[in-house]
Amino acid sequence: MQLFNRICLSLILVITTLSASAQWKKGSYYDLNGNKNTGLIKRDEQHILYKPTKKDKEIKLTAAEMSGFTVEKDSFRVSHAPVFNQAVIVQVITNGPTKIYVSRPLVKKFSKGSMVGGILGGETGAEIGGHAGALKSYNGYYYGQDENSLSAITMQNFVDITSTIMADKPKVTAKIKDKTFRYGDMDELVILYNTGVEPSLID
Repeated sequence: MQLFNRICLSLILVITTLSASAQWKKGSYYDLNGNKNTGLIKRDEQHILYKPTKKDKEIKLTAAEMSGFTVEKDSFRVSHAPVFNQAVIVQVITNGPTKIYVSRPLVKKFSKGSMVGGILGGETGAEIGGHAGALKSYNGYYYGQDENSLSAITMQNFVDITSTIMADKPKVTAKIKDKTFRYGDMDELVILYNTGVEPSLID
């Protein structure tokens, strides 16, 4: 039943993802000098499309041409951390002295039987097939005080890192330590930490 519930949750999130990724949304991007430019934004994996108003011509901006952007309530930064070999867009998914970030490949295409998963706040997905546990395997999770000092969160350090970052909410850390939430449940864990509400489709 738990596996079935996780598949249902992932499929619901797929619909939300596909709808969100196809739309222009209100947002802002920051250039390399930190100047804020407000308008409409559509995100791709390593670039965004921007236009000041609906009537204006769109402008393509790569990760190397900006320092970050926001789309509605979601915040993204461009990371130049040594853990990456190029400029990479990462989403900030927790706030605090040490933050958790995620790099999410976007949906490119589908094959028969494929599933798409890994979503939080709007813009994500990856083409995969088969086992529900693989739905988030293309997401990369990182932690650091800022986007340029990131280290990877792995299955090996998951408990230590997340329970330390989330120590201000003991009920959440208790669920990490008793293995209610594991590495593959990172998105659901972050939802619980940020909102206090455990996703209803998870046993």
